[in-house]
Parts: sequence; C-alpha cells; structure tokens
Amino acid sequence: MKHRFQIFALPLVSLLLASVSCATETDAPDFDSIRSELAEPATVILKNGRRLHGHPMDVAGEQLRLGTAEGAGEVIYTLRFDEIRELRLPGESYKTVAMEWIQENRTDDALRLFALLFEQRSSLLPLLDAAESHFFIHYLRLVLRSGNPARAIAITERLKPQIDNPAAVRALDDAVLEAYTRLELHDEARPLAEAWVAERKPYGDSALGYYVLAAARLRAEQPREALETALRPVVFSAGLPMDYLPHCYAAAIGAALELRERDYARTLFEEMHARQLPWPDDPQFESYPEALNPNTK
Repeated sequence: MKHRFQIFALPLVSLLLASVSCATETDAPDFDSIRSELAEPATVILKNGRRLHGHPMDVAGEQLRLGTAEGAGEVIYTLRFDEIRELRLPGESYKTVAMEWIQENRTDDALRLFALLFEQRSSLLPLLDAAESHFFIHYLRLVLRSGNPARAIAITERLKPQIDNPAAVRALDDAVLEAYTRLELHDEARPLAEAWVAERKPYGDSALGYYVLAAARLRAEQPREALETALRPVVFSAGLPMDYLPHCYAAAIGAALELRERDYARTLFEEMHARQLPWPDDPQFESYPEALNPNTK
C-alpha cells in the first residue's frame, strides 16, 4: 500500500515569497537565493507527535532516510512511511510562482525554477501525493519546448511510476513519443505511435501519433498506408485546431506524391493554406513543397 503525504510550505518561506510572486517581468530572480531556500531542512512530523528537522536523503522501498544535525555530527533516521503523518518541505509557494511565470511567458525563468524544484523533490516522489508528480508535467512540457528531448525522457521515467490519472498518463506518453521523434529514434517511436493510434480518436486535440506513424510508413515505402493514416485526423479535424495537424497534412502530401497523385497532393497543400496551417519543421518533409511546383516534373 502506498502512503502519500501532503507537503506544506514553512511559514517563513511563505512570507518571503510574497515579494517574489509580485515580481515584474523586468525583475531578475535571484536563483542562488532560491536554491538556498529550497536546501533548508525539511520537517517530518511523526504520528506519535515527534518532530524531526533534517534533510531527506533518499527514499528506498517504503522508507525515508532523514539526516539531522546532532551537535557537531549528524544522525541518520530511517523512517517507515506508515510512521509519518506530515512532511513539510521548504519552497512550496515557489510552485505558484513557477506557474505564474508560465502564464506571463517568462519561460526561461519558469524553466530554471522548475528545475530547482524538481532537483529538490524528485527523489521524494514515491512518498508524496500524486498531485506533486502531476505538477511536474508542466516542467516536462517546458523542457520539450526548450529543445531538450533527452532530458524530457529522463523526467518522464521518474514521473510515470507515481501517476495513475489517465489524462496525466496520456500527457507523459505524448512527451515520450515527441521526444523520441525529435531525437530521430524511429525504431523506438514507431511501436509507441502504433499504440497511440490504437488508443486515441482522430478527432482529439492532438494528431501526434498519426503523424509519427504516417512518417514511419513513408520511410518504410508504404505510401498507401501512410496516406490513410495521415488523412484520418485531417478528415476528422473539421476546421478545429489540433496539435501536429500540419504534420499530418505534410505526410499525406508526401504519400500522395509517392503514389503519383500530384493533383491530390496540390489540393491538400492548398487546403493547408486555406486553413492557415504552416508547413511543419521536419526534414523528412522539406522537399515536398518544391515537388509541388508546377515546373517540377
């Protein structure tokens, strides 16, 4: 049985954060100070009422090791999860600040703050409430947007064992598939894309799996199957915005060209323009617009 414990900010940190959360976009956050605050001792309140102050060292199985200062030395406590009533970590209010910075498009600042929070809490995720892991999905998305897919995969591997909410699990699956695709790990991405397509509807808010699978079928010289796969979200999108829809259009255009159906490929290309969809940034598709040129044979 898993034990989850809510984290509470220390009162001092809450007071200090009042000024941080009111910072303007021109303010430069003092990340050294933030790191120092996050490194302050945690408070563990046991079910018998005893309070321990120290630094969580690691979680193994259903036990927490806590290092506490005793005189000039240190004592290591090994605590079972079922002994712990409450865990208080410094810096809880910084999570609100990180979300505010995302909303204010302070992406670089938010990314650095999320990284510090993840460094502080990632080893403790097995004993924390699932909401803590859900929070770091925002960090995962920032890392992907920053162009670091390998880091995104590592974060996903740490989060996934702690998450059972279906929507959150789908978000993690999307992140892994997107990361593998960006890293051009096609052999790893294709089975994930096949599972993605089998489980998702073509009229959702993302066409990621259809794009990855259609591109894989193009590389495998299966243009007919690639065209059928890429067209499914195109047909079902009904003019609504959908992530990776331009990629599906591009894959369908490439498949049509491979099938020598140039008129149909041009029709799809014109439809993209009519829907104001940009041509995707994917090296596999970069030759197709030139192939649609009427002067190209």
